[in-house]
Amino acid sequence: MSLFASLKRKLTEFKYQYYGLNIIQEVPSERFHLIIALYVERGWEMSGDYREAGIKSSDWICKLRKGTSTLLCEWDTRNHGTFIGPERIVYGLGKEFGFTANTAPQ
Repeated sequence: MSLFASLKRKLTEFKYQYYGLNIIQEVPSERFHLIIALYVERGWEMSGDYREAGIKSSDWICKLRKGTSTLLCEWDTRNHGTFIGPERIVYGLGKEFGFTANTAPQ
């Protein structure tokens, strides 16, 4: 690993630790949309560029907000779905749906 790649990885890890963030990566499209729909049903407000149709050909980001909590939802055609947010929210999401919440991107 090059010096710059190693430095970038360490800075990202520090950012996640400093802000108390966790991440769930590589969520399949069906479960990703199910989770977003379920959170909206539970009262979370959605903002951003959410597109369920045409998911295979586009990258987009949306945010789910409830009170002071924000959950960033990203879709990337290479890495599939990603959820980033406060540890308590992302850990709970992972536990409920059977995903592993990491303290930094893998």
